[in-house]
Amino acid sequence: MYQLAAMKNFSLLLLVLTTSVVLAVADIPRPRGVPLFKASLYAPRSDNSWVCLDGTKTIRYTQLNDDYCDCADGSDEPGTSACVNGQFNCENIGYRAEDLRSSLVNDGVCDCCDGSDEWADGAVHCENTCLELGRIEEEKKRSLADLHERGSAKRAEFIARGKQMRAERETRRKVLEQRRSEQEAVKAEKEELKRNAEAAEAEALELFREQQREKDAAAAEEARSQDDSQTTRYEAEAAFVKYDANKDGFVEITELMVDMTLDRDRNGIVTVEEAKYFLDERDRIDLDSFYVLSWPRIKPIKMLAEGIFKPPMQEGEEPEQNEPSNKEEVPDQETEEESENEGAYGEEDLYEDEEGEGEADVGVGTVADETHTEPDYDPETKRLIDLANEARNAFSEAEQRVREIDHEIRDIDDHESKDYGPSEAFFALDGECFDYEDREYVYTLCPFERATQKSRHGGPETTLGRYEQWISDGDKKYEKQKYAQGAACWNGPQRSTITEFKCGLENRITSVTEPSRCEYNYIFETPAACDGAATHDTRQRDEL
Repeated sequence: MYQLAAMKNFSLLLLVLTTSVVLAVADIPRPRGVPLFKASLYAPRSDNSWVCLDGTKTIRYTQLNDDYCDCADGSDEPGTSACVNGQFNCENIGYRAEDLRSSLVNDGVCDCCDGSDEWADGAVHCENTCLELGRIEEEKKRSLADLHERGSAKRAEFIARGKQMRAERETRRKVLEQRRSEQEAVKAEKEELKRNAEAAEAEALELFREQQREKDAAAAEEARSQDDSQTTRYEAEAAFVKYDANKDGFVEITELMVDMTLDRDRNGIVTVEEAKYFLDERDRIDLDSFYVLSWPRIKPIKMLAEGIFKPPMQEGEEPEQNEPSNKEEVPDQETEEESENEGAYGEEDLYEDEEGEGEADVGVGTVADETHTEPDYDPETKRLIDLANEARNAFSEAEQRVREIDHEIRDIDDHESKDYGPSEAFFALDGECFDYEDREYVYTLCPFERATQKSRHGGPETTLGRYEQWISDGDKKYEKQKYAQGAACWNGPQRSTITEFKCGLENRITSVTEPSRCEYNYIFETPAACDGAATHDTRQRDEL
């Protein structure tokens, strides 16, 4: 009841004000088509003359609105269509005043809501609809004001939530800074433990390898003692002559590197480390040393390549029956060079990897065994290796925790650097995403992050732009955002998006358009864009 009475009072007040304005305007004489604020410019001079508004010509006052254009600027015919550049003012009392091109005067079409543009005798009759239009406009203003007032209540909730979230992030950052300091200390401690454990591991491995080399030498010596020394010497001399390509009486590293039979790790090349192993870690070797040191290491490799020698079976293994050969049978007349290049099957079973080099481990695995087996470390060495692995894992975990903390701190700093509008009203939108569907696409807006597009029928998501900045100025600074650097169009520019924020009671996208190729416009309603106080003031001014 109170609202109904208020509406009646308002209508009565509006009628009184309208009547007063009509009477006041009627009391000020001026030519037809001249707005009230220009009335003084159309007052006649003492000699009943009048000067065109551009000051270029003086005419008789009676020549105003005589349906003949006397002034170059058309100012002498504000109420007729005589001048192509003239203007006619619709007073439209009760609604909004409006300027028309004077060519529309008396054209048979009612352009002014008060019908004043069709004044000639016999002209079309125009009804005065200004009061009705004014009433409709006032209702729209009141509705908009009500929307802003209700939206501003939700906006206050947004502001409170934004302030709370900012405070929580600030508190969280302080906690993270403290935790990072603590975690850096843990990381340094784990790094020191890792360094010590790896040093002990390296020392144990070196001792193990030295012992393994001694075992290999003993095994080679035993193998030599079982061979016919005469035959072995002959074979060694023949191999030496063949390897000594430059005939200088020495076998060198580069001369062994051409024999692919000696490719212990089967990677397609004989490395310097592999060649030096057969030279007893020397750069070159003479015949006697070759016979004593090199041939015992090379001969088993040659025997394996030729299928003459197989390592002994491990306990529990069954002997293979009719095992097919890994290569075609080689005729007796095959040359020694072809035989050497057939391939060194089973070499990895004799030698285990030694950090890029190789160590002898005769009797482990079979010729066809391609899997990597761990050396048979003694218990102490194995214990030190396990401790080193544990230390490495602990250090990696500490490093990862520091990286995770740094990532979260950077994320908080990124949020803190953004402009969330007056009183942080838009803060609560950051981190949220909203969808809008039309007949073909699903459009997504994640305020302060990105805008995307995806076909409703599936397929990849296309980036329409990433948040760049607010692009409005002054009082309207927080009405539009620009999202740039989107996915490139085919033979075109990178996609970009302008998002316009409007007052609404819910957060939602109301429309998406593409006014230009690869340029998109989003309309987004949100309580964050509502300013009830400003709209209330505007409504009060309009009502008065």
